[in-house]
Amino acid sequence: MDWKVNDNSDPPPRRRKGWKFTFFGDSNEGEKENTELPETSKNSEHYPLSQTHVGQSVWIVGFVGHGGMNRLLGMGLTPGTQVKVVSAQPGGSVLVAIQDNRIGVGAGMAQKILVSNEPLSQGKTMNTETQTLLREMPKGSKGRVVAYNQVKRGYKKKLLSMGMTPGVEFSIIRVAPLGDPVEILVRDFHLSLRKDEADALVVEKL
Repeated sequence: MDWKVNDNSDPPPRRRKGWKFTFFGDSNEGEKENTELPETSKNSEHYPLSQTHVGQSVWIVGFVGHGGMNRLLGMGLTPGTQVKVVSAQPGGSVLVAIQDNRIGVGAGMAQKILVSNEPLSQGKTMNTETQTLLREMPKGSKGRVVAYNQVKRGYKKKLLSMGMTPGVEFSIIRVAPLGDPVEILVRDFHLSLRKDEADALVVEKL
């Protein structure tokens, strides 16, 4: 596999045993610039991943470019995820770590990924007394996704594809009998979640 992204990019470090390594090159040229950020991050200080340094831990905030959130989800870099910079090349390419996974990002892509020195929920205290099941929230109420239920983590991938990431706020539109399904409004989009999908989310009331 050719690891060279452009003339200014250096190849990523050699893979070590036990690592799961993924590399992403630059995004398509000429795509429309359009910064996509979660609501909870719009007032936060953010900057390109390409400007980080080795050993630094940062949180993914968003992506500059058309279809940015889909690109992040495809890379496993969901908004709110903490990553540690393992390697940063002069050309702008970056190698980050998420637990045992190593993700190499080309210079152009790293320039478009926005990060923050603080979590998206920084300054917002998580109160366990406000946490509840999504299907138990009444119509018209509002909530925020806090995390994923580890017991039902098999639904995480589908929820990510629906944009249900930690920090995302939503409104309850309709709750069917027995809580199956639950209809919610997220970023002007109507979503319908089945009981098991809804129970896979750890949410808190606002």
